[in-house]
Amino acid sequence: MVSPAQQTLFLPFDNGILLPPVGETRFLAAGIEANTALGDVWKTALTCLQPFRPDYLKLQSTGFHAVTRLDDHARFDGGLLLLGKHRGRNEEWFADLLSRVAPGGTIVVCGGKKLGIDSFRKWAGKTVAVEDRLSKNHAVVFWLTRPAELTDEAIAALRPAAKHVNGQFHTAPGMFSHGEVDRASALLAGHLEGRLSGAVADFGAGWGYLSAECLKYPQKIRKLDLYEADFEAIEAARGNLSGFAGDVPLAFHWHDLVSEPVTEIYDTVVMNPPFHEGRATDVSLGQAFITAAARRLKTGGRLLLVANRQLPYEATLKPLFRSVETLQETDGFKAIEAKK
Repeated sequence: MVSPAQQTLFLPFDNGILLPPVGETRFLAAGIEANTALGDVWKTALTCLQPFRPDYLKLQSTGFHAVTRLDDHARFDGGLLLLGKHRGRNEEWFADLLSRVAPGGTIVVCGGKKLGIDSFRKWAGKTVAVEDRLSKNHAVVFWLTRPAELTDEAIAALRPAAKHVNGQFHTAPGMFSHGEVDRASALLAGHLEGRLSGAVADFGAGWGYLSAECLKYPQKIRKLDLYEADFEAIEAARGNLSGFAGDVPLAFHWHDLVSEPVTEIYDTVVMNPPFHEGRATDVSLGQAFITAAARRLKTGGRLLLVANRQLPYEATLKPLFRSVETLQETDGFKAIEAKK
């Protein structure tokens, strides 16, 4: 079922206010989900910019053309933007649309009211005049025409700045814990010494903080594999760890741990699993990560996990592991060691 906000995104076309694509018309769509109700005209016209692997896979499997990044020379006749929860990534995508859509082309933007669509509309309107808006399904859609006189400098000014953490890690808006070390991950990092061995995996690796902490003990690690569903984050991790690895072989997997199987076997898995789907808590995400780890750990292998203290992961861990021990509880988080 497609989100109400995405239904609202297409409302100006459904109502005949805006013209849908015809012939060779091409639209760039940033952040949209797969929607089988969209006809072949839209499927043919759309290039879907989607770095989040679960949504990317659904788009591809339902016949849409999905990409993680745009070719330098890609240009379009119109654009669509479905806002996500990360304001910085929304701003980056809006700038992408302005730089890729031809002058005179229509750009349509939609988001839920709780995601700040009204403030985003006012922000966008400071650079390009908003022509009109509609409201439905607790969402707002607005549209504008890409001006011919808009300069590259004006578009560049819209892009949020990347942030460096500890002077060494590159992070960008949209990534988990953009611009700072996550406190829960830092808690788990304090318990890695003496607990890492052999083949190690980082499930939900983000931009690579926990993996970098693992690499502080290279004499204990035979190899380190990173798994992450956000393409931009795993690519950032690839760059961030280039100076840390030494002789430890690294592998970077753009991977959905919920729907895609892991094929390797590990001695140690570390994780700070996600627990939000949009704005709602979704314990099943962390449970899926734990189940995936249990399947791919050797007998005697070790899972090192950190989570918010109130999340009931012990009920999932205990049937799958020989022993489960809370290493530390502090500041609303818990670090757990589970042995297979």
